[in-house]
Amino acid sequence: MKLSELGKKIDARLRGDDVEIKDISGIDFAGAGDITFVSNPKYLSKLKETKASAVIVGEGVATAIPALVSKNPYLSFAKAISVFRAPPPKIPPGIDALAVVRENAQISADAAVGAFSYISSGAKIGENTVIMPQVFVGEDVSIGDECFIYPNVTIREKVVLGNRVIIHSGSVIGSDGYGYVRAGATQRKIPQAGNVVLGDDVEIGSNVSIDRGTIDSTVIGKGTKIDNLVHIAHNVRIGENCLILGQTGMAGSTIVGNNTVLASQSGIAGHLRIGNNVVVAARGGVIKDVGDGEIVSGFPARKHSEMMKVYAAMMKLPEILAKMKK
Repeated sequence: MKLSELGKKIDARLRGDDVEIKDISGIDFAGAGDITFVSNPKYLSKLKETKASAVIVGEGVATAIPALVSKNPYLSFAKAISVFRAPPPKIPPGIDALAVVRENAQISADAAVGAFSYISSGAKIGENTVIMPQVFVGEDVSIGDECFIYPNVTIREKVVLGNRVIIHSGSVIGSDGYGYVRAGATQRKIPQAGNVVLGDDVEIGSNVSIDRGTIDSTVIGKGTKIDNLVHIAHNVRIGENCLILGQTGMAGSTIVGNNTVLASQSGIAGHLRIGNNVVVAARGGVIKDVGDGEIVSGFPARKHSEMMKVYAAMMKLPEILAKMKK
């Protein structure tokens, strides 16, 4: 494929020779005939060393090799992957003979249900949705169109999935919330009678647990992406287009706004309000409400600008202690 042809497919303009491109690769491993990309400035120095035939870059980035210049090089690179790599394997439409489908389940004619999956009574599965092998779909679950459910996923009763939802292996959607009340010398379980609602274009990583609401819904807004090994407790409501990174834990009844980022190993206490466009830095422990647009870090989490001063002071402690000993 000519570089100019690829540029049209990924919304980038040609700069330099219109070379032939055969494949795509990371900058450290690219060879002749490959195209690579650079979006993070820290990797610009590698452009002098790469053996790639071409590179995808942002506006204003100088290169010694032919380039496709994009306003969003990372997005263009993502599109280029789709050009050169086959999509994930799918199973053909239809219900495998080894699947179990209970009465009153409604499965679209062009949906696919893999072997050893169990579709409970009253479940609904939309058009072009793929249920891979060994998936459990509970009673009265509603799954929208063009969803992709990987093997060994559990979708408990009454859960609602929008369109184009992706759930990776090992995740449990609609597990019971952690609710107990003291009854004499024992703990009595509080019935978890709500459900989980996932909006359109939500993606759930592997080994994620999202608890059902006690009475109402735990809600994940459309476009939100959740990384592996995340726990979201009962009655949490997360807004649209949020990024929840690996090993984050969120206690019950917290509300998160739109376009918010919770970085890896964040911890969010219960019954809080996290605003729109917030960033919680990695390992941040949030124990109070966070307003719109704030960047917080540390434990307990506070404004990142303040925490940087705290960290700077901590680095001076050995020197201060040494002076005190003298």
